[in-house]
Amino acid sequence: MAKWAIGDVQGCLDALKRLIVSIQQIDTIPVFYFCGDLVNRGEDSLGTLEFIQSLGESAYTVLGNHDLFALACAAGFKRPKIDDTFDTLLAAPNQWVDWLRRQPLALDINQQFLLTHAGVWPCWTAQKTIQLAQAVEKSLQADNWRQQLKQLWEGHIRHDSNELSPLNQQRFTINTLMRMRFIAPDGGLDFAIKTPPSTTPEGYIPWFESISYSMNERILVFGHWSALGLRNEVRWIALDSGCVWGGMLSAVELCLNQQSRRIVQVSAKVL
Repeated sequence: MAKWAIGDVQGCLDALKRLIVSIQQIDTIPVFYFCGDLVNRGEDSLGTLEFIQSLGESAYTVLGNHDLFALACAAGFKRPKIDDTFDTLLAAPNQWVDWLRRQPLALDINQQFLLTHAGVWPCWTAQKTIQLAQAVEKSLQADNWRQQLKQLWEGHIRHDSNELSPLNQQRFTINTLMRMRFIAPDGGLDFAIKTPPSTTPEGYIPWFESISYSMNERILVFGHWSALGLRNEVRWIALDSGCVWGGMLSAVELCLNQQSRRIVQVSAKVL
């Protein structure tokens, strides 16, 4: 039973279905791990969520920033932007809301891989990452989740510290696991730069270049950074290959040996 990590779908249901079929043709009992951003910008966010749910126990996901934004819109304190494409989702019965807000922010897969949407703060261990993620998950799963999510939305905390309040720690956890790309010269998160690492302004460091994990830690698996593209590295795997922008939807087999990882990709549109 092989495990496959899948990049940002963002409502590209047709590409997702073709990707799943392609994997099933080479692996009869696959298990799928989605790196978040299931919805938005693509043609069918509602259908994407329904399809992933239909995979049952063969599919797991973490939340991405677009998923969290969809929940904020459903909660009523944010409104879709002009280029957002989940009006049908928001008009549908709220079963998708209850399902989505119960998904984790981080998954520890067999104590071998650590899956998040955007990355992991360089000095966090796998255990700390899961613990911090669970604190946010508890807020999203609470009966008053709308109020708690609104509170969490109101702070762009950039620096980690032992002196952070519980609320600000949750804000920083969200920013790290869902939004991170570069670390700024002052050591804090940068929220603006989305370009490839090759065009990094002086002093800005891709977060994964600061990772100091020991060999008993996990291989990191993430999406979010479409300009980075698909990258199959020894200690980390980047999965967002820009399907929603006309690129590819990518899946990588979660295998410890970098050279043994199978890769399956489909184009955004049928050629």
